[in-house]
Amino acid sequence: MGEETKKILITDDSMIMEKIYTEALSQDGVELRIARDGKEGLEMLESFQPDLVFLDLMLPSVHGIDILKAIKSNPKTRNTGVIISTGKALIQDYQAAVTLGADYYLIKPFKPTLLQNLVSRFFTGALEVGPFPQNAAKQKGKEENLYNPQVRKSTSNLRFLGTRGSIPVAGLEYYRYGGNTVCIEHRTNNELVVIDAGTGIRELGNEIMNSDIRDIHLFIGHTHWDHILGFPFFAPVYDSKFTINIYAARGFKKSVKELFTGMLDHDYFPVRLDEMQAGFVFHDLDDGEPIQVGETKIHYHYAMHPGATLCFKIETPRKTIGYATDNEFLVGYHGHPNDLGPEHPIVQNYRHLINFYTGCDILVHEAQYTSEDYLSKVGWGHSSIPNAAALLKYTGVKEWIITHHDPSETDLTLLDKLSLARTILDECEIDASVHMAYDGLVLPI
Repeated sequence: MGEETKKILITDDSMIMEKIYTEALSQDGVELRIARDGKEGLEMLESFQPDLVFLDLMLPSVHGIDILKAIKSNPKTRNTGVIISTGKALIQDYQAAVTLGADYYLIKPFKPTLLQNLVSRFFTGALEVGPFPQNAAKQKGKEENLYNPQVRKSTSNLRFLGTRGSIPVAGLEYYRYGGNTVCIEHRTNNELVVIDAGTGIRELGNEIMNSDIRDIHLFIGHTHWDHILGFPFFAPVYDSKFTINIYAARGFKKSVKELFTGMLDHDYFPVRLDEMQAGFVFHDLDDGEPIQVGETKIHYHYAMHPGATLCFKIETPRKTIGYATDNEFLVGYHGHPNDLGPEHPIVQNYRHLINFYTGCDILVHEAQYTSEDYLSKVGWGHSSIPNAAALLKYTGVKEWIITHHDPSETDLTLLDKLSLARTILDECEIDASVHMAYDGLVLPI
């Protein structure tokens, strides 16, 4: 050791730490040098020949442990003191440093006065490495300083119980996205709105049998089988404590009640509608007025699909969600979405629908066909991916969730389709994100 001037090398790339070291250790009889990376530190070991090194482990270019090895394996520097100064309160690093001959293991952050104390103890021969500071990590998590966030439980949620069109599917290849036909629920406290009664509604019915819910508001987009197949298996229809309001567009020939009565004829199902125990109230949606359910409004609009078909908008005090499972937007258009401006005659045909969804926070909308598929499916009542993306462009909605998946689309197919949808949004410079709906998806509203 130097008998007169004490030579101390600081190896640390932090400007803040450099200031702390300088202010704490600059005094008569002490010469300080600073190295800001491992390579410079190794060079200064030879040129400066310090008595004591404060060595950070996470240095640029050379790890602190490698520098410690170099110090202790060189006969010229093996007696140089080394105080490890690090934010890594890890016992494995401590053990490696002590095994290699470090004189002390100092955990950041520390008080400047501790630096002065360690230097004094080192130069008087009283510095001992000591055991690993077991409470070092715990000290940073003292209860009074602990940030411990909890999952925020929303009282308003949108849940997807079924996301398939046409017919339910089963098998390992459908595990990720599910196989139930379309059904979603919006629940605010004990107020329940359900849209569509595909096979996904069966699970919902089993869940709410023992709940406090008594009034159910069921909206039907249209009465094709995939939208009503689960209705006879919806447990509340067999329990007199439930009142079920059913809302749908009047058919071209039959009322909503007549449609459900015909579906449950004994030729098709063993229990008729008038044999079910729940109280039923049927509502024909034909005047355009929104339905108020508690603090939620359900708006509806006719969709481009065979028969009397509706799409919906769920308006809550917090967010507004558009929902369209069967809607052929820009019927017969096969070109690039950017080739149609908002004033183009083709787009103007859909001005009312565009206005209906403008202002939504989320749009749940089908995109059943690729561009190639759509060449042979015009008029089937479903959109191509590019045409559905164009609806995001014209409405300005920032989040798109694709639903009503074709039964032929496996998990792998839907992942490819999702990548294609993202590519289309990017190429068309449409500022929106896109995701695939899956059975069980819950969106806090």
